[in-house]
Amino acid sequence: MKGKVIAVANMKGGVGKTATVIGLAEGLAASGAETLVIDLDPQANASICLAGDQFLRMIIEGGHTIDGFIEDHFMKRQKDATIGSRIRTHISSVSHLGRQLPLSLLASSSELRLVERDLIFTLTKTGMSLDRVVEALYTIIKEQLKRTRKSYDYILFDCAPGISVMTEVSIRLSNLVIVPTIPDFLSTYGLNSFCSNLWSGPIADQSNLKKPKRQPHVLITRRRPIREHDRTSERLRAEAAKDGTKFSVFTTEILERAAIAEALGKIDVHPTFSQKWRDGSDIMLADLVKEVREALHGS
Repeated sequence: MKGKVIAVANMKGGVGKTATVIGLAEGLAASGAETLVIDLDPQANASICLAGDQFLRMIIEGGHTIDGFIEDHFMKRQKDATIGSRIRTHISSVSHLGRQLPLSLLASSSELRLVERDLIFTLTKTGMSLDRVVEALYTIIKEQLKRTRKSYDYILFDCAPGISVMTEVSIRLSNLVIVPTIPDFLSTYGLNSFCSNLWSGPIADQSNLKKPKRQPHVLITRRRPIREHDRTSERLRAEAAKDGTKFSVFTTEILERAAIAEALGKIDVHPTFSQKWRDGSDIMLADLVKEVREALHGS
């Protein structure tokens, strides 16, 4: 089935979430998969990494963003508003084997947080509970994705830190949830809570919506050769191996590399995939792509 949906999410910021989205999206595209990134973070970091500053400004000014769609559909009552009309295709400046990566983008902007707040305020004012707001947004986004996913092999949501309405909707719609996590005490402190909230906790039990399809998969990121990272990585893998565990852990680890930070800064240039993801980063991404496909389709 085409259009497998992946949400990349975590309660905590600064854990390599957007780097994971960009790297995985370009890795999937380099393998020949038609890939769409939907940016749900008001910081719009994934959008600027893919579109560049100048083109992203044009996208935002034209209202071709996820927040533009939500505002048109819910607040302006434009029932003919679609996600598909706002997707920018052939967005990547990266090539592989002589071809532009088959990568598309539904961008975000800083207005998303305000639009999300206004949506909640507007709908709760009519007597809808927050659960019903989530259900309404879920229903509309699901219907929109039903059309969109026919054109793509993979759709990636880049979620904002925390569990916003948009993040909850994207997690519930996804075939796989990836939780990038730095293997240290502070970054893993709320991991169990995050991984249970929508899967087995009160939020999951109280909602009329279906629970996520699979356990979340933790991806160890920004891994350094230090004792704390060694100990925490071992603990995460031991927890994942227990009965009743709340998450799985990918075998692949994304190491802390200057090349990855540099890759995210390669905007408005035209590198090849291996030039952008150098110093072994391309191999890590290839390993991650393989594991993601196994998680979604079976080995």
